[in-house]
Amino acid sequence: MTKLLNLIIVVLALALIAVIVYPQIQANRPRLVRFACDSTTSSLPILVGIEESLFINNRITPELVWYSDPDQALADLFAGKSDVGIFPWSTVLKRIAYSGESLKVFMSQEFRQTLPVDAIVVPAKSKLTTLADLRKKRLGYPPQLRDYVRPMLANINIRPQDITAIEVPLSTLVEQLVTGSIDAAWLLEPVLCALDTVAFRTLQPGVLARYVSAPFPGAAVGFTPGFYAKSDKVLLSRLKIATDAAVALTEGNVDKAKMVLGKYFPYCKEFCQTCRLPEMQRLVEINRPAVAALSARLAASGVLSSEVETQNLFVEPARLTR
Repeated sequence: MTKLLNLIIVVLALALIAVIVYPQIQANRPRLVRFACDSTTSSLPILVGIEESLFINNRITPELVWYSDPDQALADLFAGKSDVGIFPWSTVLKRIAYSGESLKVFMSQEFRQTLPVDAIVVPAKSKLTTLADLRKKRLGYPPQLRDYVRPMLANINIRPQDITAIEVPLSTLVEQLVTGSIDAAWLLEPVLCALDTVAFRTLQPGVLARYVSAPFPGAAVGFTPGFYAKSDKVLLSRLKIATDAAVALTEGNVDKAKMVLGKYFPYCKEFCQTCRLPEMQRLVEINRPAVAALSARLAASGVLSSEVETQNLFVEPARLTR
């Protein structure tokens, strides 16, 4: 009888240990997180986090999911094909307006005129000298900027029907200029820094911040409400710690961040020291009025059916870290 009681005590003790220890083991195991990124400087926080092992150190195994079409990539995020993503703010606002779904944003980026991350460029021999000269011309733009063509044209008093706007993958825009398929190209970094300044010249730098919204809320970093609901607070806390550390490293050592950019985009590797980077903001610093202003501008230009309410779009820090 004594042996039986001892055995029962041992079994219960082991069960109690398992109940206490197993959740801790589960919480400390590495978690796979799939990051949806595009081929612009907007993806830099994730790339820096990977290269500096910031995610690995926080027991997150990162997997990159590259995209070229932001609208499709956001749809894939909501379909569960990725977990966290970096998307143009217009893509996020359209999702709210037309699908009733909100990306839960915990980091944002801004583009400013003083450090232009975008520009409209033309061949060096082009006769175009101002944006007004784009009338009756062919303007190429990447998918990341598809929602900003109309508000930009409205702000320079050009009707959409008075210009031929052609969507082209960012990586092939310069080639389109070379072949003469387009007359001007709206470029984003890091393509801009690698531009041959002998063959091409800038028609207008900082178009987004000057003619769309100033400062321009460039990209939103976030996840779906579904990902938030199924993720424990330990994972969300680690995600925030790692991305905040990536932002701090990028801001504190810009040259190192540019080296990371050059590693991922070899075609501009030797030029990345001249690349302009967006300003990245942690959640508490997100410029919500700028996002609301962009929503109003997109609504006024017909990209959105109405101005989007952004009040419930952001995730509070306490909800990520507690």
